[in-house]
Amino acid sequence: MNALSSYWLPNKITGFLPAEAPAKPEDLILSGYDSLRRIGSIAPELGSISDTKLEEFVSTLPVEPDIEPIHTTPAMCEAIIRAYVNIAAHLIHRPYFSPRRELPPAIARPLWIFSLYADRPPSLTYASYVLGNFTSPVRTRLLPQEFKIAQTPSGTPDEEWFIAAHLSVESIGGEVVEAIQNIERSLDINDIDTIVAFLESIESGVSFAAEIMPAIMDRMDADVFLYKIRPLLYGHDQITFRGVDNDRVVTYIGETGAQSGVIRAVDAILDIQHSVEINTSMNRFLMCSPPVHQQFFNYAAKVGKRLSTMKGNARISTAHQAAASALTEFRKSHLRAVASYLMPNGKKLAEYGTGGTRLTEWLKKMIDETKSSRDH
Repeated sequence: MNALSSYWLPNKITGFLPAEAPAKPEDLILSGYDSLRRIGSIAPELGSISDTKLEEFVSTLPVEPDIEPIHTTPAMCEAIIRAYVNIAAHLIHRPYFSPRRELPPAIARPLWIFSLYADRPPSLTYASYVLGNFTSPVRTRLLPQEFKIAQTPSGTPDEEWFIAAHLSVESIGGEVVEAIQNIERSLDINDIDTIVAFLESIESGVSFAAEIMPAIMDRMDADVFLYKIRPLLYGHDQITFRGVDNDRVVTYIGETGAQSGVIRAVDAILDIQHSVEINTSMNRFLMCSPPVHQQFFNYAAKVGKRLSTMKGNARISTAHQAAASALTEFRKSHLRAVASYLMPNGKKLAEYGTGGTRLTEWLKKMIDETKSSRDH
């Protein structure tokens, strides 16, 4: 396991968030490397810089990064990836650039090199957008206002709040990781009391997350979300990465909360049964997660299968149903938040989510399948 994998290892303190906060754009500026200094300096301006100035800025960047990924700290590596994917989002999605369907070598090559090292897609994933986008220490059940955000594509306080709300949900991750590990040990010795206690811990954590979701609406203006934030989060189809492997063409599904670490883990430990349609989408999202997260989800799913065989015990069954009910309520709160922005007064403003799924239909199906698993 290399240093970056260890950095992302799920743990009982920060869950699926890195134990150490990633570096800030200011840290890139102070790094002593010219290309890092420059991509760090432009970070606060990305949301407002003109198309021509952004084009000019990119044209003066070196094609090769000043430092190889292996020579960076994990915290610095993640900050570098974040800086490049934010620039790439503008070059792919702004109307001025989008007809070109390409990334110039000065963005494409460093982004490709660092993403390859991280073993994640060379695009704006949930890992860069949310999980690795905070500068303040993390503890369990932090409220959105307690998070400080490193960088956003739009540069708006609304987007900082949007990300902070997602991080608040993720702050239950340590509880979930600890619960899954303890449930596995308790299954080995048939310790019913401990299994029930940690299922109740999962229920409590997910209930906290469900209460947090409506907070997204507190400080995020609908127009800012629709016209400044959301357009930069979409995936991209057949974008040419100039200067990479004879101009490699890359397709990516898009940043989405469905790439969440903690909710994926809860789904796994509760052995929620999904349809082929949902599983296909979820497996595509899974590939955007840090590899050690993917390994943990597989582990949690195996523990979840074992746990399901114990539902003949009345106490375990009750606790399991309560945790699944909390997960259902979380998904309902997510749908309500989405509907408030994308279906005002029942008028649908978008057909698809940023991850490419059919928006409300996909979320409703997730809710129905979670309820169905709860009731069986």
